[in-house]
Amino acid sequence: MKYERKVKKELSKSEYSKFIKEVINYNQDHRELAQYILIDDTKVFKNEYVEAIESVNKFILENGREPEKVTIYEKHNHS
Repeated sequence: MKYERKVKKELSKSEYSKFIKEVINYNQDHRELAQYILIDDTKVFKNEYVEAIESVNKFILENGREPEKVTIYEKHNHS
């Protein structure tokens, strides 16, 4: 049985850059990753944004450039 992933948020390069700065700033201020980051009133939980960051990093390594858009998928198990 194939599980279809639900898109939570799609970000442009500039939106993703702003989002990453928020993640980094929170981490520097609190010495831990935020449980969630708000993007336009949408809660993106840590397991969701970590997966997106890993996906972007993999894309950069494989293609030598940033993706044009970044998709953040909804995950049911928020940790």
